Amino acid sequence: MVFYVKQGNLPRTRHTFDDKKKILREELFGEESFEGAYSLLYHRNEPTRIKSVREVRKRRIFESRDSGHRLIHTDILREKGDFISGRRILFYSDSLLISISKPVRRMGFLFSHGLRDQLIFVHQGKGKLISVMGSIEFSRGDYLYIPKGLIYRMDYRDSPVFLLMESKDGIHIPYRYLNRYGQIREGVPYYNRDIRTPILDDVIKEKGGEVWVDFDDRYIVEERDKNPFDLEGWDGYHYPFAISTADMMPIIGKIHQPPPVHESFTSRTFMVATFLPRKFDFHERAIPISYYHSNVDTDEFLFYSSGNFMSRKGIRSGSITLHVRGLVHGPQPGAVEESIGKDSTDETAVMIESYLPIKVTKEAEMVEDKDYMRSWYR
Repeated sequence: MVFYVKQGNLPRTRHTFDDKKKILREELFGEESFEGAYSLLYHRNEPTRIKSVREVRKRRIFESRDSGHRLIHTDILREKGDFISGRRILFYSDSLLISISKPVRRMGFLFSHGLRDQLIFVHQGKGKLISVMGSIEFSRGDYLYIPKGLIYRMDYRDSPVFLLMESKDGIHIPYRYLNRYGQIREGVPYYNRDIRTPILDDVIKEKGGEVWVDFDDRYIVEERDKNPFDLEGWDGYHYPFAISTADMMPIIGKIHQPPPVHESFTSRTFMVATFLPRKFDFHERAIPISYYHSNVDTDEFLFYSSGNFMSRKGIRSGSITLHVRGLVHGPQPGAVEESIGKDSTDETAVMIESYLPIKVTKEAEMVEDKDYMRSWYR
């Protein structure tokens, strides 16, 4: 993250104690070894108190062999499991997993991803992210960023649906949004005050339990005798956060603006953009709909959350399109003409531009519109 946060009670100086009778156990929680962003966490108990571990193997991902542009309808998928066990991986690259979770059970355990940052878009429902660093309330339209290694659980209600993006590469605020002091610049879609950071709750005194740590092909399940949510305080630059799409300010122009102006997050191998309700272009002869384009170097993923998606037919809330590199795509027949004269859009959608090829799983293929590639011809 880009700004300093302090929560709870801390020793006056790092790597020291204030009271010999009440020594807090300091943990450095960071990235890039000791070179990247980090926070210092102050536990009542040793964070290494693990009574036992066991391994649980995970199911293999099965890839679809078909090619071309795809349309997937996730609203057909039934509710399943909890937030973690109910993840359905629909797309993946060498660095990124994209899944949908529609949980029906509460999480009866704590979770941490050992390999991947997680970016979660809340399509439906509301609840609370409860982590070792504190809690963040969330609701429909929120993004939740969870750094790898963070121990947490999700509480949720009101028929929740989540879009999960899980990346081996770090996920960050776009570097071009930051000035040389690390502050978010003027003129970009959101500002520091839009970012909601964890609020440290009262220390949980209950006993420990299971922490499921995800290593992609397996879980390492830790049995802990002390609850890891025992922080007296923490401070630093590395933590989970939330930001609402309702607080984002889309950039508009006299003519159609390209997708990078809608960028929300960045990574080494992909970027995430958010298309939001906005006024259209104000040139007197503007064609407000997106132009045709060939993604020569990227695959384009779009999750349609709400609104009227005028560039193509057959789209509904929860639909996903994948437009692959090397094949031209854009508005479907009649959409350009229909867009002329319209002054605004009410759509909300999440786009991923992946610099690595995105593969489609068999599970996605089960809810696919097989006619989609012909939709530009009819």
